[in-house]
Amino acid sequence: MDLSKIKRAERVFGKVLSEVKPSKVEMNATTASINTVMHRLRNIVDKGVELKVVGSIARETNLKGDSDVDIFVLFQKKTDSGELVRKGLAYGKALANGKRDRYEIKYAEHPYVRLYLDELDVRIDLVPALKIDSIEEMGTTVDRTPLHADFINANLSGKQRDDARVLKQLLKAHHIYGAEVKVGGFPGYLCEILVYHYGSLLKLLDNASQFTLPIILDPKTKGRLSDNAIAKRFNSKFVVIDPVDPNRNVAAGVSLESLSRFILVSRAFVKDPSIKCFYGYGFSALSAASISSKFIKESGFAFYLISTKVPDKTEDILWPQLRKVANMIIEMASRYDYGIHMAIPWISGSYGNILLIAPEHSPRTRLIRGPEVFMREASENFLKQHKDNIGMVLRDSSIYVIEKNKYKDIEAFLRDAIKDGKVGKHKDIRLNGAKLFVNKIPKRLSESACSEILKKITL
Repeated sequence: MDLSKIKRAERVFGKVLSEVKPSKVEMNATTASINTVMHRLRNIVDKGVELKVVGSIARETNLKGDSDVDIFVLFQKKTDSGELVRKGLAYGKALANGKRDRYEIKYAEHPYVRLYLDELDVRIDLVPALKIDSIEEMGTTVDRTPLHADFINANLSGKQRDDARVLKQLLKAHHIYGAEVKVGGFPGYLCEILVYHYGSLLKLLDNASQFTLPIILDPKTKGRLSDNAIAKRFNSKFVVIDPVDPNRNVAAGVSLESLSRFILVSRAFVKDPSIKCFYGYGFSALSAASISSKFIKESGFAFYLISTKVPDKTEDILWPQLRKVANMIIEMASRYDYGIHMAIPWISGSYGNILLIAPEHSPRTRLIRGPEVFMREASENFLKQHKDNIGMVLRDSSIYVIEKNKYKDIEAFLRDAIKDGKVGKHKDIRLNGAKLFVNKIPKRLSESACSEILKKITL
């Protein structure tokens, strides 16, 4: 980048940072809340148990309004896993002793407690783990997290921490920030490691604009590797080796689509450093329905929205099942030559939704390929099986029959699939009783549908 672009980029980063970095007042308030919680915990936990604040707040890379606190309850290495979980959960429950305090049991590799302490206005994840000094002592992957905090705090400068904040805002604007399964994006620790690896956000974006697969980064040496055996070992084309654990790919959860979006955003910013890159296409709840209707009308596609009730479980449990159901529908539709261009699954409240975008007109017939004429027995059997065909076509020596489709259109196929329960047989996603909306979106889903559509069709 030339000097003028570098200066423009730094001005943009400064502007964004001023909007996303927590103020001193906010940080002091959060620190005070953490100190209160830590004081209470010290009066609850057993002797020899250590407490450690981790996460973006501890690493000083959190964004404005992010007051979620991760506190690890660290037990001695000899502690039995059953005792670790039992005591960890007991400490969390004991901490929620206010009238309006509440807690939830969440699950990672083992259970932990999520606390909502009303008077402090913070959400706290209290996670039991073993206290380890090196990765070789790790019992479960949870034990590794405090080492991440230690690495970032020891290696990132204040400027780099601010760069990580700006990077997180950029990724959030393009819906590729976060480790959640439904996002497939860049987790916070990966953002920090990427800034550390390249030295600054600007250098990261400059390099990302030129990325080609495979991408294998070793932050510990700050080198890019070309050993395909590493990509094969991690079964990924985007590998960022954890400087704390050489057997872990920090970028394992980043989908190829999210990586591709990041590359496009980086190219756009490097070409023209602009504040526009940091703010996605916005809309209000009032305009959501009209935006969705306009897109449906102008696209020339047909829209089929399947909406079904889902149980009260976390999105990390429901989302993979919903995505599998969407893929199953696409695969089944292809058997009848119904091409679905795009499937957009999402969860809104107590409903799991799949928006299918397909050509406006569905084929009433399909072309079925058979064997070559020279395969006498096979070709005769094929013609016998399809004796009610509309017509027959030869392409060189291969036989094709034109056959009437089982369904008159894709809508009929979808209604039959939902009614007979041919799809949606996963544990928590059942399409029996689901509603099908054709070329319209109900008002209760207009805002969430508009958001999901815009995420997919804007770059």
